[in-house]
Amino acid sequence: MEFKKEIIINKPIEAVWEILGNQFGDAYKWASGLNHSKGFSSPVIKGAPSNNRACELPSGKIKEVIKKFDIGNYILEYEVIQGFPFFVDTAINNWQLLTIDSEKTKVQMHLVVKTKGLIGSIMRPMMKMQLSKQIEYIPNDLKHFVETGTPSQNKVKEIEKLL
Repeated sequence: MEFKKEIIINKPIEAVWEILGNQFGDAYKWASGLNHSKGFSSPVIKGAPSNNRACELPSGKIKEVIKKFDIGNYILEYEVIQGFPFFVDTAINNWQLLTIDSEKTKVQMHLVVKTKGLIGSIMRPMMKMQLSKQIEYIPNDLKHFVETGTPSQNKVKEIEKLL
């Protein structure tokens, strides 16, 4: 399964990278679907804020590892390494930022999820539907947070449910 999203953020590329890349562990502050997140362990990749991220989702906990952190090309790639069902073989999310002009940044998100076995084949359509809903909000959440400094309406609703 592949999911691709693209959005334009009305801020310089450095401002977007600060939130997406440098504050990797704090994605819960802006991303729908994350109740909490925290970066941990020393970075393996030079410039990365940490090596891993632990995330609490409404459905459980996952751990991710940074696979690529390219400051010069504004590329962040991470893989879910723990917490997905046994029939998920890999889940890798790649983000790339591109300068449009001094005040606009194009954000490209590309998530690839591979399932395995008979159960993976059976569960793939339901999983695709569920992930499609969640992924629909995330780039917009990032845009809103970077542009305003506050969580999106969707994220605020999630936060209110947790209180």
